[in-house]
Amino acid sequence: MKHIIGAVVISLVSSAVAFADCGEPPLGTPHVPNGTSSTTDDIRTARRAVLDYSTAVDAYLACMDQSDPKILPWLTKEQQGRREEDLVNLHNKRRDIQIKLNDAIREFRKKK
Repeated sequence: MKHIIGAVVISLVSSAVAFADCGEPPLGTPHVPNGTSSTTDDIRTARRAVLDYSTAVDAYLACMDQSDPKILPWLTKEQQGRREEDLVNLHNKRRDIQIKLNDAIREFRKKK
């Protein structure tokens, strides 16, 4: 009996570690300056930060997609819904930042 319990505990711990491989979603959102009052360096810095953030979001979402077959059977419908909502919100947040950067670049170019 002790061996069975030990095997179950090891299995649960290793499963939790496998699901934790994706880590936390990218939390810090990059600052996008006002295009009308920013310098070329400000725009370049913001562009690099947004690209880095977008790359991190892509990696996180891809990792989470790969973990779906492993984790979804263990989640309730409510948990699955919250998980999907969180992933959609992250994607939308990234899209909104990209749009904000594009708008800032357009405004920056207008002032030249």
